[in-house]
Amino acid sequence: MRATHAALLLVLCVSCSLVPAPLLTRVQPSSTALPPTGTPEPPAIATQSAAAPAPPTPAVDWLNEQAQVEALLETFASDAANFPNATRYWITASVTFDSAITQAVIEGQARIRFTNPLARPLEDLSLMLWPNDEQYAAEMQAGQAVVDGRVVVPESEKEGVGLRLPLDPPLAPGKVVDLTVPFRVVTTDPITPSSPRRFGVSEGMLLAPTFYPLVPRLTPAGVWQVMPAPPGGDTTNSDIALYDVRLTIPEELTLVATGIELERTPASDGTVAVHYASGPVRDFAFALGPFVPAEVQAGAVVARAWVLPEHAAEAKPLAETAARALEAFEAWIGPYPYDELDVIDAPGAFGGIEYPGLVFIGVVGDRADDDVVIHEVAHQWFYALIGNDQLLEPWLDEGAASYLETLYYEAVGDVRTATRILDENRRILRDVGRTETPIGLGVGEYPSERDYAVFVYLKGALFFDALRGQLGEADFRTFLRSYFADYRYATATSPAFQATAESTCGCELGDLFDLWVYEGGPLPIP
Repeated sequence: MRATHAALLLVLCVSCSLVPAPLLTRVQPSSTALPPTGTPEPPAIATQSAAAPAPPTPAVDWLNEQAQVEALLETFASDAANFPNATRYWITASVTFDSAITQAVIEGQARIRFTNPLARPLEDLSLMLWPNDEQYAAEMQAGQAVVDGRVVVPESEKEGVGLRLPLDPPLAPGKVVDLTVPFRVVTTDPITPSSPRRFGVSEGMLLAPTFYPLVPRLTPAGVWQVMPAPPGGDTTNSDIALYDVRLTIPEELTLVATGIELERTPASDGTVAVHYASGPVRDFAFALGPFVPAEVQAGAVVARAWVLPEHAAEAKPLAETAARALEAFEAWIGPYPYDELDVIDAPGAFGGIEYPGLVFIGVVGDRADDDVVIHEVAHQWFYALIGNDQLLEPWLDEGAASYLETLYYEAVGDVRTATRILDENRRILRDVGRTETPIGLGVGEYPSERDYAVFVYLKGALFFDALRGQLGEADFRTFLRSYFADYRYATATSPAFQATAESTCGCELGDLFDLWVYEGGPLPIP
């Protein structure tokens, strides 16, 4: 996500730095019956027994990679087959609205194929129901699951944001578990600029990231990353997966989603079924609304902007900015492997929020919208392609994306703006004081959202500039490309980042990383 300098000067809690949200009333998603689709109503709770009829498990050809290949540029078509043990999702859902398009219901089921990556048996499987988090204007239920043909009633955790499915017998190393889970999401209060959220209805459009049960990241130590997201930071941590998604939507609205549209089938009831495939990505998001499109070619990639009718004049400039950013970051870091990148006008989505192949821009028409687009496009490299722990090591993507704004302006020949951004970062850091605070803390370890924004985003960007000065121009460019090559589609850590930098320069960087990242210390800011 992106926090603008103007916002940082005022409250330091816009876009990537999320404002606190009032707690929503949560329904407990375990052991729930799913009401029939129709006029949106709050989900009802009805206890099901394990003997209740199981949801049907759809037939899926897991071995057919052709749909995934379609989402990738021809050069990267083989990437679709490079993840035989990646989690696979087959999702089918319908989207309905009330007559005023102020509330939406998403109802469907997910079939999930998960492979145990550990060297020991796995006794349970965790799922995240992120629409129940306070950053989402929605409530979500998931019914009982079918796990390898057996009905399992999930156990609700983390105030309804998590589900735990016991595996009996435990899943052996390298073995696969196949589960089907029905789910239902109902949006709550509409999103507004004064009450921003990640998920919900805003001005006649629906923002719907991670609307399905998501398998969180399982660390090499065998720990499911199911911790709640602290206010101000991003939410999800998940590994590369492959998605096959079929959404039935009102035909008068435009659907924009992660990946590529493969086909659409109109129905006589005024709906259309749209089939998407993702390629290898970390999660899946979509938006649905009365969008006006524009597109610009960026090499082999199509950059598309989708804006609300009142912002129609902004569509082409947004697509042009996204295309320039794609080209700049490919030159600096490495290739973008997907066919397209979508930039979506999403009022109330903070300043901007990143998802694979798709970004929400909450400030279309504002003076700062270009900077937000640049920042969110940068996240396609740092977060989407190079993964990291967004809760415990957010500097790895937010500090990087913030510094890439500077690299973008250098790439387009606007050195003055590149210099101004770094000067503003230094000025804000001086004004805040406590320059010794390290950038490598977790989101919840900073005393306030304001501190998190200053030290992770702004001081994080300054660290990248300091690293550039230490390595020298040639080695810094080599480092970025090496880091990308080593961790594309994988998950990096702070020590891995440091090791790649030291390998590039053939030097010791422990003192630099201790001063800026790990320990902190007095840091004179010019």
